[in-house]
Amino acid sequence: MTEHHFEAHRPVQLYVEIGKGSVQVVATDTTESYVEVTGRDAEQVMVEQSGDELSIIAPKQRTGFLSGDSRLDVRVTVPTDSDLAVKTGSADITADGTVGTTHVKSGSGDVRLDVLGGPALVETGSGDITVEHARGELRIKSGSGDVNLGSADGALVVSTGSGDVEIATTNGPTVVKTGSGDLKVVDAQTDVSLTTGSGDLVIGSVARGRLTAKGASGDVRVGIPAGIPVWTDVSTVSGEVVSNLRGAGEPQDGADHVELRAKTVSGDIVLVEV
Repeated sequence: MTEHHFEAHRPVQLYVEIGKGSVQVVATDTTESYVEVTGRDAEQVMVEQSGDELSIIAPKQRTGFLSGDSRLDVRVTVPTDSDLAVKTGSADITADGTVGTTHVKSGSGDVRLDVLGGPALVETGSGDITVEHARGELRIKSGSGDVNLGSADGALVVSTGSGDVEIATTNGPTVVKTGSGDLKVVDAQTDVSLTTGSGDLVIGSVARGRLTAKGASGDVRVGIPAGIPVWTDVSTVSGEVVSNLRGAGEPQDGADHVELRAKTVSGDIVLVEV
């Protein structure tokens, strides 16, 4: 194991690159950056600070990252709002506390992030992605992993090949696409576009904005609060359309209303009052 201490009286720009193992970042109220590297080849990992830039890089060999038992576990403590850039092969990535601008990329590791204070891009090949709170613009890309997001304050774009996506609250324009996973937004506060090939589409509640839901063989279920005017354009080829919404008339100027477009081939479309 190796340990490194650096003065840090303001947020830093952290860059970490390793193969397999784990990367754990803790952003907290501190005046010192602390790095701990555990693993057989910990001594070979470059750990340097230049100005506000803190770099942690594992050396590579011709066959890739360190061969043999090359697992490295990296734990880093940095000031709150530090920028985060992490690239791994199969290592899991976690970040506790609030970080700034973020770019995280993993081939097959899972990613769990607490609070993203700035714009962020999160990419995995097959790992799951969990984000508790995104304050800025967030883009998520995954080949086959599931995506779970607590709340998004800014624009949100999520794409995955075959994973499920669940979002608790969206406060900015949202676009979500998956090839065969289920998509669920519990509470949509503004425009949302959902597209899936064979999964189900669920919006727990939407009170304003434009909602577009497109599927092939899955069902579509949308909840609308009582009294909210709704304009609908819904169709299914071989499924059923069921609605218990009560007419609320034309919306007043500036009043909340929903424009709903939902299309599926063989799935049902269900509109419910919530």
